Amino acid sequence: MTENNLPRIVGRDLPPLAAGLVHEVKNPLAAIHLHLQLLESYITQVKDPELRGKMLDKAAVIKKEIVGLNQTLHDFLRRLRNTNPVEKQIGNLNTVVQEVIELLEPQAEKEAIKLHFHAGNLASTAFEPTFVKQILVNLILNSVEAFTHAPPQKDKQIQVETGMEGKHPYLRVRDNGPGIPPDLQVKIFEPLFSTKEEGSGLGLALVQKMTGEMGGDVRVHSQPGHGAEFTIVLGGGPGL
Repeated sequence: MTENNLPRIVGRDLPPLAAGLVHEVKNPLAAIHLHLQLLESYITQVKDPELRGKMLDKAAVIKKEIVGLNQTLHDFLRRLRNTNPVEKQIGNLNTVVQEVIELLEPQAEKEAIKLHFHAGNLASTAFEPTFVKQILVNLILNSVEAFTHAPPQKDKQIQVETGMEGKHPYLRVRDNGPGIPPDLQVKIFEPLFSTKEEGSGLGLALVQKMTGEMGGDVRVHSQPGHGAEFTIVLGGGPGL
């Protein structure tokens, strides 16, 4: 398998029940948001100002992620129903990456994984912020899960970096986990394919779809026992 010879998916390849699943998620998400608002009102009654501030900060993070997830669900439905090109924005890719790192650091630390971010020197970049965030969340969580489903190891690391490849910015996620067997590397982007019993098999399929809709390309490099590396090149496409 060559780096650029990965299976491509389009909207019709995603399972028809995906839209129904989105609606099933939106209802409890609205309930969670409501209960969070009630929780915030209780937090304001905490007398210790330092503790109250910490609790409000955490509540703000949760609220931001709920709002972001709700927007992602709307965007996902829109993309399932609409074949128009995605509307990219000019922005700072490193800022979006840093937000995701801060969001997922506690989860990585819980699994004794060191999560590092090396921010490259990037010019203003055209991308879809929601897509980039979801892509990065999927890739980092895949690495976290790879460690948890593998034999224990002491030095567990996930490295995220941004940089330029020619005229195109890239986003790379690399881990030193168990790696991906060669026979599975050609299947991991297929919808519904998963090596985990509880896996949906949609994460990497959506990573590839969202990257493609931004005019980019996904590359994977892995050797069993030597970790896995996923590179998202933005604005490039096949043949880079």
